[in-house]
Amino acid sequence: MNRNFTTNDLMGRARGKLTVAPTPRTGLLLELFQDSISPPGHPLHPRLIGLGAALLIAAFATDLAYADSLLFQWENFSIWLLTGGLLLAAIAGLALVLDIALHRITGIDWLRFAGFCAAALLSVLNAFVHSRDAYTAVVPQGLALSALVSAILVIVGWRGWSVGARNSSYPIESEETR
Repeated sequence: MNRNFTTNDLMGRARGKLTVAPTPRTGLLLELFQDSISPPGHPLHPRLIGLGAALLIAAFATDLAYADSLLFQWENFSIWLLTGGLLLAAIAGLALVLDIALHRITGIDWLRFAGFCAAALLSVLNAFVHSRDAYTAVVPQGLALSALVSAILVIVGWRGWSVGARNSSYPIESEETR
């Protein structure tokens, strides 16, 4: 597909001299979006899951720092890390839907998917616990939830951050197959 237009083509369309109407291409915006964010055939969601998991694990580290020092800024930092990790988890869910729609993955490993969903749901609960006031915002429930989420993420993410089934392949389309 020729995406480059010359000035004469645009002027011809504006003056009505173009005799053949251009055919609208369905999914052109999606195709342009797909090529700009990730190489063809490679899923996008693992990068976002990995970034979100890093923030949620960092929240456990700041909870430990708060429990040790009782400086309230560590508790503030924890809730910001939880919020950022949950926001990236939501975006990763949308990227997973996009990867499935674009056939970047052919199947889902439901056990890994359930593990990541459990970590996200426990992090939502942890955010509610962190919204309390003073020492009880972190110790002991918030610290325990952060430790549990970190353990789940380390165990489930040990082999990578993709929820694509291991027996599926990521086919890369060549120009000849399009």
